[in-house]
Amino acid sequence: MSRFPAVAGRAPRRQEEGERSRDLQEERPSAVSIADRGAVRGTLRKPVGVMAWGFSGLKVCLWLVEKSREEAAAFSWPCKPSANFASNEHFGLEGGGPRPKFVMSATMELAKLSAFFGNCPIFDIPGRLYPVREKFCNLIGPRDRENTAYIQAIVKVTMDIHLNEMAGDILVFLTDQQRRIFLPPPPGIRKCVISTNISATSLTIDGIRYVVDGGFVKQLNHNPRLGLDILEVVPISKSEALQRSGRAGRTSSGKCFRIYSKDFWNQCMPDHVIPEIKRTSLTSVVLTLKCLAIHDVIRFPYLDPPNERLILEALKQLYQCDAIDRSGHVTRLGLSMVEFPLPPHLTCAVIKAASLDCEDLLLPIAAMLSVENVFIRPVDPEYQKEAEQRHRELAAKAGGFNDFATLAVIFEQCKSSGAPASWCQKHWIHWRCLFSAFRVEAQLRELIRKLKQQSDFPRETFEGPKHEVLRRCLCAGYFKNVARRSVGRTFCTMDGRGSPVHIHPSSALHEQETKLEWIIFHEVLVTTKVYARIVCPIRYEWVRDLLPKLHEFNAHDLSSVARREVREDARRRWTNKENVKQLKDGISKEVLKKMQRRNDDKSISDARARFLERKQQRTQDHSDTLKETG
Repeated sequence: MSRFPAVAGRAPRRQEEGERSRDLQEERPSAVSIADRGAVRGTLRKPVGVMAWGFSGLKVCLWLVEKSREEAAAFSWPCKPSANFASNEHFGLEGGGPRPKFVMSATMELAKLSAFFGNCPIFDIPGRLYPVREKFCNLIGPRDRENTAYIQAIVKVTMDIHLNEMAGDILVFLTDQQRRIFLPPPPGIRKCVISTNISATSLTIDGIRYVVDGGFVKQLNHNPRLGLDILEVVPISKSEALQRSGRAGRTSSGKCFRIYSKDFWNQCMPDHVIPEIKRTSLTSVVLTLKCLAIHDVIRFPYLDPPNERLILEALKQLYQCDAIDRSGHVTRLGLSMVEFPLPPHLTCAVIKAASLDCEDLLLPIAAMLSVENVFIRPVDPEYQKEAEQRHRELAAKAGGFNDFATLAVIFEQCKSSGAPASWCQKHWIHWRCLFSAFRVEAQLRELIRKLKQQSDFPRETFEGPKHEVLRRCLCAGYFKNVARRSVGRTFCTMDGRGSPVHIHPSSALHEQETKLEWIIFHEVLVTTKVYARIVCPIRYEWVRDLLPKLHEFNAHDLSSVARREVREDARRRWTNKENVKQLKDGISKEVLKKMQRRNDDKSISDARARFLERKQQRTQDHSDTLKETG
């Protein structure tokens, strides 16, 4: 450690020029802590060291960069080094240059990171922590991984602590969070904080002596069956569990009660968090790399190489959005899309609205979809009814039939009110989320302004009501998330998988399913069913020309590298590639004709009639069987 004494903002005395060694590793740089992500990205080069920093839960990535022979600067950038896209892209793009950097975190896989950087040295700096007693309560086991038994177990453990333990506040880790957690409790009252993982990483709450670890967290995962990113409740990792227990020892000695058993720990909890790049859509990552002229996106040196299937799925989605062409090269639209901090499908919708000169309709929606859920849904039954009533009133102002439009109404009404925080409190809306949405909308508006100043920006015209223009623009980006009603209240996706989905109970369209034929949705949530969240109705003719793009090509054709990497069964498919090319035009027309025949009103009516006829026949057969046995 004597070679690099500058740590996290402490500036040691610089040596005199004559005492300094010419060897860079013997220099003693000064340190200045700044939060400037852009500066970090612009100055990082080859790393020479890795540290494990004992912050007891705080995740910090720190690079030490030599700015000159006389002075160096330490840049502080909060991140998850082995778990997010930015780190994988950034580390993969690292180049030469003798500039030392330190990567700090409490939970990263040190051996893997060290190996990635040429077996650079690892240092362990222990943090300050009071003793914490840990206890496995054995209330849930491996068989409870897929159910909600952990909620009842958490309630039981929390009440036991309150009734039997000494004074001290309680921190309960669940998949949702309670507000006003920093307010001190009245004298003689024990505070119980319900929190997500944010309290294990970014926050310290004074007075916490007891931690109840529920063992689960909401995590974004890619579902290959649905072809979508979905929020799932999954077991936490062992490193997250250690972070959680550490919160009981921040200000005094404490106790951590883990509701799960030792078997659950060993069988259901991974050692580390699965990196996000290995479990979510890679469309933004792949588009960024291709815009940097890195076309070999499969063999790119990621810190955590993702599954090839996810890369091919990303290529397919980018082609469907017209961000890349059939050869895998970035299009003019793709170069515009990469400037936006939004998912590609939402970016397509925004750019489509800008081309129609109606971006004012989409920008508030895009901003609202970029922040956390804005609706407050209290647990208390009395307050719950009041909140639901306020939310229904907001949906009614948007027409009562479009969740996307409801978000726009919330944005505009809050922004135009004289006291936005009070407005949010009255309507049971998270002001913090709205405030973030206002900032995002301003950034997106500036990007659109610059984009429309370009001489080759496409211009379109459309004569129609605003609500139709809005839904048509949404279709331009969300056509992959199209579903058609099949039977009863169930819808089936049109992406070739035919996955059944249900409209989420929080939607304004819930209980109105029988009035709908076609819908688009923003995301899906998996609980007891697969639910579509943030929904609006559309017409088939709006997506008729877009849906064939979901089926008419092979994703492997988008990457020459992918062709060399796939399995033998995929190779055999390419032996007839020339014949397939010759038949492509005819097949595309045939696919379109089949979809038109399947989706016209008469076909739908005939299909329902056949279903009802089969159902009636089964009922009759069942009745006859009962009579014979009777």
